[in-house]
Amino acid sequence: MKIWLPYVICGSGVDVFTQRLAHGLQAHGTDAIAQPFPHTLQYAPALLRGAQPPAHTDIIITNSWNGFAFHRPPAKLIVVEHHCVFDPAYLPYRTFAQGVFHDALVKRFERASFAVADRVIAVSHYTANSTAQIFPDVLPQTIHNGIDTEVFSPSASERCAAKASSGFQLFFVGNMSSRKGADLLAPIMERLGPGFQLKYTGGLRAETGPTLAPHMHPTGRLTDEQLHATYREADALLFPTRLEGFGYAAVEAMSCGLPVVATNGSSLPEIVRHGETGFLCRQDDIGAFAEAIRRLAFDDNLRSNMGKAARRHVLQHFDLDNMVTQYLRTCRDVLAS
Repeated sequence: MKIWLPYVICGSGVDVFTQRLAHGLQAHGTDAIAQPFPHTLQYAPALLRGAQPPAHTDIIITNSWNGFAFHRPPAKLIVVEHHCVFDPAYLPYRTFAQGVFHDALVKRFERASFAVADRVIAVSHYTANSTAQIFPDVLPQTIHNGIDTEVFSPSASERCAAKASSGFQLFFVGNMSSRKGADLLAPIMERLGPGFQLKYTGGLRAETGPTLAPHMHPTGRLTDEQLHATYREADALLFPTRLEGFGYAAVEAMSCGLPVVATNGSSLPEIVRHGETGFLCRQDDIGAFAEAIRRLAFDDNLRSNMGKAARRHVLQHFDLDNMVTQYLRTCRDVLAS
């Protein structure tokens, strides 16, 4: 079985997903080829109709925004919905330009993709449900994203000694947007006060950061190696995002043995088990986020036990091999049908 994974570069989790799935398929002995296309083509995906798949391609796996452009019978087409931008909960976080683009073009692109797809997959139950509500004729299958748990792994020793000298270390991963809750970082850190430090990335896009508190430290865009190292140096992930199609950062942090303090909404309850692998807080509740972080900071046993439970949970539910196995099973089903 040969699988082609064409994708338009977007600087988002879609790029990460495609590369990880391709590598995972290859590790399972499958002939899989990920092929990127320029970002500008997301506005005119019909131009991708001329792209030639590798010879003898059996299955094409691609994003819902441009899947129709990669339809190449007799190869079967699997379309993946990563985030339904027509979800009513998403609308407050769109710019005017994004709204015009989504409503005028993306909805047409997605309808065309779903119409020709042999299977539609969503990366979470939340995304599957929101997609089905907007496109009633579409019933997505859910396959949660997976990560390489050998790469995202805990440090060899705990940080208790280092924490005593440097304070409780929080980490935020994501683009600095309101949807990701970046505007909540400074108020949360101000509420926490001395003894707490936050490192935050610039995500996959170069965006202006929020107003800073004195104990917030930008890391800039990190390489994969730097990202892994920063997870291991942290005590917990702070993730006050308002909407996630999946939530890679939460899974990566948990795989590194970190408890996660995240918003109780969208796909996050599918990832974080409240009180077991972290805490889920009411959206925008700065006090609740601060209180959950204090509980972890002042109870080393709680933090340690949650981190270990988080690691076990990822190994059981979000390991890359598990995701790849489900995609291979789906590919075989599609070919057989």
